[in-house]
Amino acid sequence: MRIGVVPPVPMEPFVASAHEAVNLWSAFFTAPDRSALLETARLAGFPENYSAYARCLYGLIFDLRIEAVYYPQPGVPKEVLKAIEMAAEQGVESVPFAFPLFRNDQRLSQALEALRRRLGVDPAVLEAVVQRLHEVRTVLRRYDGLQMRTAAFSSRAYVSMLAQAMDPRGDLEGLKRRIERGILDYRDEGRERWTRVGIVGLPPYRESFYETLESMRAVAVYDEWGLENNPMSPSMDLTFLYHTCSLPYGLKRRLERVQREAATRRLQAVVLAVEYLCESLKDEGYFRVNLGLPVYVFENRGGDRLSSAEERGLKRLLEEQVAAP
Repeated sequence: MRIGVVPPVPMEPFVASAHEAVNLWSAFFTAPDRSALLETARLAGFPENYSAYARCLYGLIFDLRIEAVYYPQPGVPKEVLKAIEMAAEQGVESVPFAFPLFRNDQRLSQALEALRRRLGVDPAVLEAVVQRLHEVRTVLRRYDGLQMRTAAFSSRAYVSMLAQAMDPRGDLEGLKRRIERGILDYRDEGRERWTRVGIVGLPPYRESFYETLESMRAVAVYDEWGLENNPMSPSMDLTFLYHTCSLPYGLKRRLERVQREAATRRLQAVVLAVEYLCESLKDEGYFRVNLGLPVYVFENRGGDRLSSAEERGLKRLLEEQVAAP
């Protein structure tokens, strides 16, 4: 069976299964040509006023001939959920992965066990996959550590590497080599002196965002979405790995994680990336009041090029950090 997985549903049981699984966010973010996916969605009747992520996800489901979609509950944007529901009307199975409403390792363990059984995965095979993924993520931790310490890579390269790592497609050794090549490709561009930015929320997928950051001498050294979906704890206990994930557990848990990362990574500003500005007021207000860092809200919905107003807002945020003592 061909299965599509929407993060932060854990990928490990799917990698260990006999099914062909694809991380739909990773496939969307790293797609070389999203226009083809948008066209597939349009021809299939998906609303054109929805976000590019939802439309492309719908296109991916049909282009990749996905037979079942596993998605997180809670934690999926409503338009993505709409895409899954519309696909279900066309015969695609939709399966929620229910994170506990509150952090509870016993209930999370039960949910993971139910997922393992549903996929028909042998416990020993799953254990072996977790071990191999641990080796991959050890290399990924080196990549992330290099970015954290020296801002070694462009923002686009950094976020893309984390997105690629979410979708091993069963080729764990190949993924490990790609990350190692990324580390070896390091070139000192002097970014360690640039403004250090953290990305919170679904990463910006409008290409010009990263071009604009680069032109303003700012670099992303933290990607909440990418790191939460690539748990890099030394532990190889699957329940523990995802018990530490804060994304499904509300703003307070996320804030605690982001604050720790902000201190460790010496963040100077945060970009809160959202699908729609009108739906972000609660999140925006909470982070602005409690985070202790300047916050710029970036709307993913929109054309590829940033508007002049968006460029001015981002420039103003970054210039304030340069001027700060």
